[in-house]
Amino acid sequence: MNVALAAVTCGRLSSALRVSASRGPLCARADEYGVNVTQTQSSSARLPDERNQDPVLELWGAEMLTLNSPLKGTARRADPLERARVAARTVRDHDLDALQIEYPDGAQLSADRTRVVLYGSRRGVLRRRERLVYAALGDLL
Repeated sequence: MNVALAAVTCGRLSSALRVSASRGPLCARADEYGVNVTQTQSSSARLPDERNQDPVLELWGAEMLTLNSPLKGTARRADPLERARVAARTVRDHDLDALQIEYPDGAQLSADRTRVVLYGSRRGVLRRRERLVYAALGDLL
């Protein structure tokens, strides 16, 4: 349940489109429709492929990652440094092994116990991503 809570909380706080969080053998994937937690065979720090895995926990409901808060506007939540800070706090507070986030603007964030990397949306002829944030986890806390 903690992995599912981490995925939904991080997604809501940073206005994410999809969030994948893993801790030990459990992997939670959250999007606007719900949360699906699966158990993997190995406890590696990378996020496993979801195919052919039976769910451990499924929570379905409309707009799981949508949060309309008067405290923090959408522009502030979209700031790259703020997104990286939310991810770092989520990894620390929920003791996660890995976290991957996709945002509506095409940006992608990857975090583990040691670092956070945020790439911008694909641009240009070669559709390359610009690295917006690359920092140690402790530097963002």
